[in-house]
Amino acid sequence: MSEGTHRCGVEGCPNLAAYEVIQYSFDLAEGAVIFAQDESCPYICVEHALDNERQARGVKSPDALVDYPYTNRSRLPGISIYRQEVPAFVA
Repeated sequence: MSEGTHRCGVEGCPNLAAYEVIQYSFDLAEGAVIFAQDESCPYICVEHALDNERQARGVKSPDALVDYPYTNRSRLPGISIYRQEVPAFVA
């Protein structure tokens, strides 16, 4: 693997990542913004990103808990955002 490429963070997936996963949340009480890499799944391939969004459960709001099958395993309030890796790979 060359510098700047990552593997998909989904267990058992051999694909190169197409996206960096960012956890975004906004605290309505204090106005605090959290925009940080998702430590539970920092990188994800196209196939798993699509599946992750299709199977997401909950109101997609930056102050609500959204259950995703692959990202936000820490169960923090907020939504998963995908920032495209350059170049993006699909295997």
